[in-house]
Amino acid sequence: MLNRKYAMLMSAGLLTFAMSGCTPNDSGDSGKTEIKFINGFTGGDGDYMKKIVDDFNSSQDKYEVVQSQEKEHYTKFKSGDYDLVVIHETNLDTYQKDQLIQDVGPFMEAAEISESDFNDAGVQSGSIDDKMFGVPLDIHPLTMFYNKDMVKEAPTDYEQLKQLGESLQAKDSNLYAFGLPSTGLTTFYFTVAAAQNGIDLAKEGYLDFTDSGYADALMQYHAMVFEDKTSPEKLGLDGEFQAFMKSAEDSSKQTAVTFTGPWYYQAVKEKYGDALGIGKMPTLFEKEATTGNAHTISVAASVDDQETKDGIAEFLKFMYTPENLANWAESGQTPTHIATLELISEDPEKYALANQNQEQLEIYEPAPRVYQFDEQMRYMNEVVFTKLTGEANLTKEDLMAELEKATKAAKQVADTQQ
Repeated sequence: MLNRKYAMLMSAGLLTFAMSGCTPNDSGDSGKTEIKFINGFTGGDGDYMKKIVDDFNSSQDKYEVVQSQEKEHYTKFKSGDYDLVVIHETNLDTYQKDQLIQDVGPFMEAAEISESDFNDAGVQSGSIDDKMFGVPLDIHPLTMFYNKDMVKEAPTDYEQLKQLGESLQAKDSNLYAFGLPSTGLTTFYFTVAAAQNGIDLAKEGYLDFTDSGYADALMQYHAMVFEDKTSPEKLGLDGEFQAFMKSAEDSSKQTAVTFTGPWYYQAVKEKYGDALGIGKMPTLFEKEATTGNAHTISVAASVDDQETKDGIAEFLKFMYTPENLANWAESGQTPTHIATLELISEDPEKYALANQNQEQLEIYEPAPRVYQFDEQMRYMNEVVFTKLTGEANLTKEDLMAELEKATKAAKQVADTQQ
């Protein structure tokens, strides 16, 4: 009887012990605390973030960062169990307002990282109302690549691009200065038109596209296609990149220059090699400026386990060591971490794109901070730019009617904020 009672007590004790060890982030046999990290780095830059994560995991035996690189990483983050998430600057306000992320200030402090470690563009990208909700990772501005076999130096303004287009067209009607996409990266083109014309699109929490001067700027895109012939018409999805990657023997529209995302760096470098040129965004409109987006690293609001918090701080401390974060710069992205930027400057050939783009940080203007920014831009991206690059007879009056529709749709999205 005594033995049976002892056995029952032992069983209960073992069960209690087992349950006490089953934290949400326990990784089983390894004995390491698991940190689940999700991001959208599914392109050429993904391997570089994988290297940072793998190097951290092999550098110590207490924590294991389990990385998921997903095309629809925002959707999966909302429905899954993740601790760390990469959030674009344009989405940071939304995720904070929806209470999906928490203040990263304590994590930065534990990792011995401070706001002063980043340049102004970086601090702005991760802050909301003087608190940090995203650890700044990079700024990815609209970037110029050019084919040195077709143009010897980077064009600095639209007049030079126009002259380039005229000389190329005189040789071959399939050659153009640059390409405007119908869909894809069109958000960057909308925001750079506003920035270079000094137009603020944000009005009381929603995007207002109805400024007459903004319509004039967008009609300049239309003229680039249908009057100046600097860009082909109807290039389609990611057309600015696809047309640049064409070869003359393809007998299709080919461009000498592209304004696109830095994540395409590996692809263009592989294709063009020594013939690849890199420049900053030229002045297409009134003043020098570039726009784009930024990546930040946020902590899920659900994270409250101390071991997980400690592991996140250790991972951040490792990542924001210049020798480690330089891996991200090697992918073509431009960190806003000052010490890493200094390291990049010491080896401009190895970090060619990041070194070039850090010059653009001085003229970088962030996109407007509004709730559900991407949704507020949807009508502009899906309808308006397609009309600008595909309808030869589009008038400013036609465009204004579309901008009214886009503004109404943006305000409806903004009104869904809780």
